[in-house]
Amino acid sequence: MNAYSVRPRASLYMYFRQPIPLRPARERLLDAAERVVAESGATHLTLDAVAKSAGVSKGGLLYHFPSKEALLESMLSRHFHDVDAEVARRIASRGKKASRADRLRERVSVLLESRPERPAVGAAMVAASADNPEHMSVCRAEYRKLLDEFARLPGGFERAALVLLAVQGLLLAELLHLSPYTPEERSRLVRALQRAADQCGSTQ
Repeated sequence: MNAYSVRPRASLYMYFRQPIPLRPARERLLDAAERVVAESGATHLTLDAVAKSAGVSKGGLLYHFPSKEALLESMLSRHFHDVDAEVARRIASRGKKASRADRLRERVSVLLESRPERPAVGAAMVAASADNPEHMSVCRAEYRKLLDEFARLPGGFERAALVLLAVQGLLLAELLHLSPYTPEERSRLVRALQRAADQCGSTQ
């Protein structure tokens, strides 16, 4: 047996000995909550259903989320955090300082992109609203923050508000299966909204 016949086996052995990193327990539970909503609907989002989907005991779930309200708020917070992180990543990849109009355009793009790996991005909002409208305070605060920022663009409050409303309306229509647009029409709408976001940076 020569060295060439041993090395591949040794490296393969070491490869399989490497532990596969797991997502933090809290993130896996939030993933399970989104699966429940995506597969069964917002009304079926219960702590028991989430624990079953995650393969943990209800006590294990309650350790991280002591109530359904805490779970819903965390689902919403994660959604907004993920959007913010992706916008920041794209802007950083440009290698130059981004304007406020650039940030609005990137946010429009991120929100309207289809992400198959996260089918329940908007489901948490529906679940929260169906359970208790007061849970939507997290969403209202986030939207207010965005509006206050982008209303400072040269285009003013009205243009910024219209862009945000159009994005939210399209996403809600799709979430409720009310959207009548073909894929080609949707692509055209997305491009139009991106142009509208750019125009918020101008007074013309």
